[in-house]
Amino acid sequence: MTKLKLTLASTMMAGLLSTANAFAADHTVSAQGLKYMPMVVEIAVGDSVSWTNMSTHNVEMIEGLVPEGAELVKSAMSEDFTHTFDKEGIYIYKCTPHIGAGMGGAVIVGNPVNLDAIKAQDVSGGVGRIVRKAIKSAEAM
Repeated sequence: MTKLKLTLASTMMAGLLSTANAFAADHTVSAQGLKYMPMVVEIAVGDSVSWTNMSTHNVEMIEGLVPEGAELVKSAMSEDFTHTFDKEGIYIYKCTPHIGAGMGGAVIVGNPVNLDAIKAQDVSGGVGRIVRKAIKSAEAM
């Protein structure tokens, strides 16, 4: 009888976990000229972001501007790219060759748990503009 209960409990738990993934969404960010549109995207944990129209662009997470312990993702140049976010927080990214023109964006995943850490960063230029937009969006949540 105990084995039957264990098997049923395991089956139910597996079903619940797969149901959670069934609700994950894919959000699209499009490179348009020297901008990512939208610049800031708010998603849930487990959702994915797909960057499209990446003819001469890439996506590179900026060290110190992602949640502590999060992966510093860097996509290949000129290739569309998708990443699934499994950790809450604000992720600031740039297009490596075009950050001087301000090309970058932010993904806010669930609760912006690293908002204070983002605010404490000393950033300027194109990255500063992205950080200010991300902070404004996170504070409005």
